[in-house]
Amino acid sequence: MNTRDKHFFPEGAPLDPPFDADEWERQERGHRAARQSADAGLDAIARDYERLARAVRSRPRSAPPADFAVRVAREAAARETGIERWLSRWLAITLVLVLGAVCVRYGASIWAMFQQALGSEASGWILAGLGCAGLSWACARVHAFTGQIHHARPAS
Repeated sequence: MNTRDKHFFPEGAPLDPPFDADEWERQERGHRAARQSADAGLDAIARDYERLARAVRSRPRSAPPADFAVRVAREAAARETGIERWLSRWLAITLVLVLGAVCVRYGASIWAMFQQALGSEASGWILAGLGCAGLSWACARVHAFTGQIHHARPAS
């Protein structure tokens, strides 16, 4: 238990209060008495700890409401229709356009630098791997998008 409120610490003193073995024993006796439903021989402080332990053990246990997941999904879907979705689409379009402009402007020199550093055969394999990864990502996004359309409009 916290005994910090009983002790006033001067500045520069250690943050941990001194250990009180008697206080610890009272807490343990109160905890055991709450578990065993017997309070014989408890002093007033230990009886307070027993009441506290019983209160903690008897607190009501609650579960989320039955429609919790549905409400969270509905709230998330409602938020997607706001300005964030519009803004994220425009930012994605802007990013693609800027990347395209950078590739047009600096692509030949970067490609020549890669070919010189790695050799023409290795750079070809790297380009093929990047193409496969990009195509795989694009197919996964299309599949996820078409899945959202089917879930958004259930069949009647």
